Amino acid sequence: MTKALEELLSTEDFEEAAKNCLPEANWDYISGGESDTIQRNRRAFGPWLFRPRVLRDVSDVDLRCELFGGACGTPIYLSCLAKGRLVDKSGEVTFIRAAERAQSRFIVPTIASVGLEDVWKAARHPPPFQVYVLANDDGSSRQQLDLALALGVGALVVTVDANAPRHGALHRATAGATGVFPSPRFDWKMLEELRKSFPADVPVYLKGIQSAEDALQAVAMGVKGIVVSNHGGRACGNAIGALEALEEVATALRSAGFLGAEDPVELYFDSGVRSGRDVVKALCLGSRGVGLGRPYYWAAACGGEDGILQLLQQLTAEVKLCMQQLGVSQLRQLNP
Repeated sequence: MTKALEELLSTEDFEEAAKNCLPEANWDYISGGESDTIQRNRRAFGPWLFRPRVLRDVSDVDLRCELFGGACGTPIYLSCLAKGRLVDKSGEVTFIRAAERAQSRFIVPTIASVGLEDVWKAARHPPPFQVYVLANDDGSSRQQLDLALALGVGALVVTVDANAPRHGALHRATAGATGVFPSPRFDWKMLEELRKSFPADVPVYLKGIQSAEDALQAVAMGVKGIVVSNHGGRACGNAIGALEALEEVATALRSAGFLGAEDPVELYFDSGVRSGRDVVKALCLGSRGVGLGRPYYWAAACGGEDGILQLLQQLTAEVKLCMQQLGVSQLRQLNP
């Protein structure tokens, strides 16, 4: 029996309910990945502990921020996942509506399950769009990109990890559901050539950075921002937890003068987030915004647009409470 939305009080509740209501093949795709990296993503949050400050006015916590060029009322956004109709009949249309109702952002995926025109019709503001360079591409990914540019994008988010072809069960649980996979030939030279084809006025972000060296090389290339991510544990087995990568990248960018009061480079994070406290820990380490992946698919499976909205509101409320307990009232006050 499926629980009512009001009974789902945590991401774990949404996960359990989604597993009970989704077809097995759909569940396998959503939950698939490198199990050790998935577990390490979660464990990475544990060692980081808060140092609360007291006797501070936290009666009015301000969560307003700008994510991927758009004004938001929460630092939590919906990251790009493929084939949204696996969990909701309207797919990405549902996701962008829920994000905007929550004053958040949704990164529209290249491998969308509905037409981009329908997604843009549902959007009140130009959304960021994910860019993939696909293996054995027949030109469809470039067609998707050109269509998104014609519709009007807020930003381009180029996914740069997950470029090794899968085999066996892992292929069936990831690329097998979409029929496509990123190109193993995609390198810095190809990225520079691709970037030159983008309109000069569209900000570009790289998603999938996991090391200080790659982060600094990305900045040298002139990107607007970086998303530290390991594809939710779907990219590389036996990899460090994504939060550990965030600490490394943020430290390197801060030492080089790219993170600070003016934030000349925007830093984002996803992979393994399951609570408002997880979000706050990533914000403390230097992330401007924090993306959700599997949890909003679980929420969509349970309640569609309303399910995602409830999840975002719950996590945002947890962020606000955590900040009050820490004695801070503005996002910029969070630090390591």
